[in-house]
Amino acid sequence: MNLISKIVIGAVTINALGLAVISYKITDKDLKYKVRQMIPESSKSTLTTDKNVSSKTINDNPIENNNNLKTSLQGIDVSHWNGNIVEDLPKKDNLKFVICKSTQGEKDVDPEFEKNWKYLDENNIMKGTYHFYVYSQDPIKQAEHFCKTVDKVAKIKDTDFPLIIDVEEMSLPRKSIDLHRLKNDLMAFLNFVENKTNRTPIIYSDFSFLNKYLNHSDFSKYPLWLAEYSHSLQPKIPAIWEKKGCLIWQKTDSYHVNSTDTDFDIYYKE
Repeated sequence: MNLISKIVIGAVTINALGLAVISYKITDKDLKYKVRQMIPESSKSTLTTDKNVSSKTINDNPIENNNNLKTSLQGIDVSHWNGNIVEDLPKKDNLKFVICKSTQGEKDVDPEFEKNWKYLDENNIMKGTYHFYVYSQDPIKQAEHFCKTVDKVAKIKDTDFPLIIDVEEMSLPRKSIDLHRLKNDLMAFLNFVENKTNRTPIIYSDFSFLNKYLNHSDFSKYPLWLAEYSHSLQPKIPAIWEKKGCLIWQKTDSYHVNSTDTDFDIYYKE
């Protein structure tokens, strides 16, 4: 994902300084790559849910911020920059879930999404998918694109994570940010996804961004996937989610699967 794409040390001329680590990062929207749109813009479909699943549904709500009450599972998140890393996961017994990028903005589709999702599904690996949000583009068109793309590729199972919105510093323009518009647009996106899927979507971002831009009680109902790289025993929780804690903690962006760097995440189950 953009916040945690490949780190380039010393590249001081092309990207904004990361909020959680002292490094500069190349993001998907900064690099020019050709992506494919997997569905026609005019297509009208509704996400379907596979109800024939016997295992417990992933909780839509954040859990209490008390590590003594949590059972944790370890996983990673990936995009096309990680190549074929997903196919190496069965060899890594400690990794129990994968979250992969599917879409960005109104039209972009991660070229590895379909293959990644199919492999995870066929191998019964817990999974989720995220959309990278772009401030300058229409929130409803982005939400439609996200839902249609995921619906075309797979049926979302009860044991899959709810759909995830990735909103972060690189989602925003360098200036002229209307906080009122950002809040309203994000709420419109989240409401659309929730109505389409009948599940509460998850918000992904980092500690500083959330405290600065999403410091409103309206966002507290959404489960939080938090990027927070303090390397402490527990993550620092943004003010709005302080009582509930985070559902997933992206603990570091330097986990290795074979020779490939990716992000290390902890999912807190009840």
